[in-house]
Formats: sequence, structure tokens, C-alpha cells
Amino acid sequence: MLASSPQPADSPSGYQAVENLIARYAEFVDDGDFAGLGILLARATFIGSGAPVRGREAIDLMLR
Repeated sequence: MLASSPQPADSPSGYQAVENLIARYAEFVDDGDFAGLGILLARATFIGSGAPVRGREAIDLMLR
């Protein structure tokens, strides 16, 4: 059996980071804070019902 290296208590695992991202996404959408959502996804490509968009301003504009 291989021992895994311990993670610092204040550093979320990859799984927890994804959970946190999804939760933040939902909070921004629920609040109608599309500028905040654009910041959260600034380095992502957002694929919705239209053409994919990339970057903070483009995501904010698409969701408005």
C-alpha cells in the first residue's frame, strides 16, 4: 500500500475545490451577480445555449 502525502488542513483537495466552484457559481447566479460570475470564470470557456464565450467581459455580457 502506498502512503499518500498529507495535505495541509487549509488547502482544499481537488474534489473540494470543484465543490466550492460549483457552490460559488450557484450563489452568483442566484444573486444575479453576473459580473462576479464573469470574474469566477475569467479563465474558462463558458458553453451555454449559444456559441462558446471566453473571458470575464464576454461571460458577463452573455449572461445579461
